[in-house]
Amino acid sequence: MSVMVGKIEIRDAVEDDVGKILSIDDSVFSTTWSPSFLRQQLCSEKCSHRVIEKAGVIIGHAGLMRIHDEGHVSTMAVNPNNQGSGLGSLLLADLCSSAISLNLVAITLEVRVGNLKAQSLYQKFGFAPAGIRPNYYSDTSEDALIMWLSDLFDERLQETIEETNRKFLLEGVKND
Repeated sequence: MSVMVGKIEIRDAVEDDVGKILSIDDSVFSTTWSPSFLRQQLCSEKCSHRVIEKAGVIIGHAGLMRIHDEGHVSTMAVNPNNQGSGLGSLLLADLCSSAISLNLVAITLEVRVGNLKAQSLYQKFGFAPAGIRPNYYSDTSEDALIMWLSDLFDERLQETIEETNRKFLLEGVKND
């Protein structure tokens, strides 16, 4: 399924996108998934992996894994050249909309305790801290903050999704 928001297209990732997704991850994360693991995610019925494109160029991606009636954000990254333009919000809005359409009741994720920018984004959508996973990240032994969005049907979430999409329809991506 593809969604157009202004000049931005958000669509399901396909196998041909693997190299481009991993290239973004190489510039954002200190450790990345292997190509074979990402391909497994793309083929799994329990996973939804989305890419965000501008002018046919992939500039971000995000993954959502379904576990019974809950979702887990497995990954999310935006090309460093495009960070700060609201694309993370647009990706998260898309994941939340996907979770709602799948009748999931909640979403969880882990984020580095030191990644305050990402935590702020998640909090904007209603995610709340719920605990710590000690030494979660193998590359640095950094702890992960567990966050939950426990009510996907809260009208504040719907307002945040609509406002995020409206912003892109009106303004487009900064730094065009």
